[in-house]
Amino acid sequence: MIKVFPRRTKWTPNDELAFVGDPPLFRPDDWKMPVRVSVTFTWDIPEALRLAKAWNQYYSDVLIGGPACGDPGDEFEPSRFVKEGITITSRGCPRNCPWCFVPQREGKVRELLIKPGWNVADNNLLACSRDHIETVFEMLRYQHHEIHFSGGLDARLFRQWHVDLLKSIRLRFAFFACDYPGAEKHLEKVADLMSDFSNQKKRCYVMIGYNNESLKEAEARLKNIYRMGFDPFAMLYRNEKKQVWPMEWNRLQRKWCRPAAYREKREG
Repeated sequence: MIKVFPRRTKWTPNDELAFVGDPPLFRPDDWKMPVRVSVTFTWDIPEALRLAKAWNQYYSDVLIGGPACGDPGDEFEPSRFVKEGITITSRGCPRNCPWCFVPQREGKVRELLIKPGWNVADNNLLACSRDHIETVFEMLRYQHHEIHFSGGLDARLFRQWHVDLLKSIRLRFAFFACDYPGAEKHLEKVADLMSDFSNQKKRCYVMIGYNNESLKEAEARLKNIYRMGFDPFAMLYRNEKKQVWPMEWNRLQRKWCRPAAYREKREG
């Protein structure tokens, strides 16, 4: 199967059947080979439609899908639409955050068959059953890479037994999330529980600019999360359309998604 993507990201697969953009000069010559255009962001849908037409000139079976198209996701297939090492062991989320599309696309939590990988990208792994979570960690102990939790761990659900599991693996980093004013109280609990872990292993997605948040308020939240011992990763709020943000917001986001731009003050 040929996999086509509107843009390259750090998760885009790099195998010989993965392509970004238009059909290249050198491509598989079997016109019956299925082509799947995968779209993650809603604002890439127009480009995905254009690409589908372009690839349809050479292949008969061309379809568009992915999260941006409301795809609820089936069982996870490693390396199909994401690069090697990434694994997804569950779909959905029990939360109903007003800015998030996951519940309406994927529904409540569904536990999947656990496939090997070292970068766990579940939307809300901690909402799964304890048996499932412990089985995920059992799989992770056999990986030959340091473990990444890129999907984000729900600070509201984080408990001491999760800490014990994290200590049982070779952890590279674990992301949490702090997307709204007031969420810091949950992160403070995580900071206490993970006090034995280095700051570089504790990271936090921080959505900024949502619900008329001011630039000053957003920066204060980022600094507060940093003082708790987490490396923040700022993300500007996006809805269905790709919003254009003023330059000062972009500067703030760029600074606070690069640990090298702020981490030196902590270590000095």
